[in-house]
Amino acid sequence: MQPPDVPERAIQAFEQIHRLRVTVHDLRGSLTPAINRDRTRHTHPLCHCVKSSGGESSCAAFEVVRLRADLHAFPEGRCHVCHAGLVEWVAPVYHELELDWVIFAGVRTPGPGLFPACREPLTRWQRPPWKAGTLMPPPVGGVEAKAILEHLLQLCARLRNWALQREQTRTSTPARDNLLTRRSTLIRRYLESHHAGPVRLGELALQLGVSEDRATHLIRECCGQTFREMLVEARLKTAKELLRFSSLPVLEVAMCSGFNEISHFNRLFRRSMGLTPGAYRKQF
Repeated sequence: MQPPDVPERAIQAFEQIHRLRVTVHDLRGSLTPAINRDRTRHTHPLCHCVKSSGGESSCAAFEVVRLRADLHAFPEGRCHVCHAGLVEWVAPVYHELELDWVIFAGVRTPGPGLFPACREPLTRWQRPPWKAGTLMPPPVGGVEAKAILEHLLQLCARLRNWALQREQTRTSTPARDNLLTRRSTLIRRYLESHHAGPVRLGELALQLGVSEDRATHLIRECCGQTFREMLVEARLKTAKELLRFSSLPVLEVAMCSGFNEISHFNRLFRRSMGLTPGAYRKQF
């Protein structure tokens, strides 16, 4: 078994080489005990300036909602320019079929030859969110950006290898039917990408190539849950992340997660977690 300090040592080595800060969104809680607690939120001084200048809502919407919906299209990670005009790298790490961690590294400023996979519309402040004369991070060009992304993927592989070795109780399981596995992946990724907005079973059935009635049975067969159960689970998962990683009001958390009524959200959240959303935020 690898030592418990491997994740933090590996992250610190990456940071020292590239002069970037690593942030981890740990969706299952498997990595958080092995890393510094402040890594669960963006702590770079420029990020702090953006959030303290009214950009908290924009940051949360980008990091947890829009980015999460796009990640399935970037299994090898991506370099992007955020809504504050800063360059950041991000890589997803999956556990079986579900997103396990999202690893961020940043920040730099855009340089010559940089072609990011995504460039968010800039948020317009009445004045820059940082003070005049603030020392800005150096610009990054295309060649260096690609090298940083490759090293970030190597860091993710190191962390995943550590996690797999720590799972002592994990045993090999019989191979699952390939068709069911592909359909299960499609179902989960569809809900992961669409749960924050209006979701209809008919749209998913169309992607599966079956009737709506057949889709109802297929979802339970592939995933062991009903369509509604999976939808509510995906929305509550996003809500928990927003409560942990942002300071958005509970009403905005509910709306960003796909819930249209705060009372309905509060009832489902308490039934699932045994806590109100506010109590959950204080605890975690």
